[in-house]
Amino acid sequence: MHSEYTPDLTFVHQKAHAGHPLNEAADSLAKLGLRCVSGDVPLTELPRLVPLWAPGGLADHRRSRAA
Repeated sequence: MHSEYTPDLTFVHQKAHAGHPLNEAADSLAKLGLRCVSGDVPLTELPRLVPLWAPGGLADHRRSRAA
């Protein structure tokens, strides 16, 4: 997938650290970013959506460190 803003940038799925809470949070936010780039999610929705997507992964990370 290419963006009009970064025509030479290509996204490639790299499987690594599956199941790690911070990696999962980063993956979710990256997918949200891709949805914005593709036009599926309006850019104006990012300020509302990011706080909804990020805390779950961070909470999982904190729980895993406390255990």
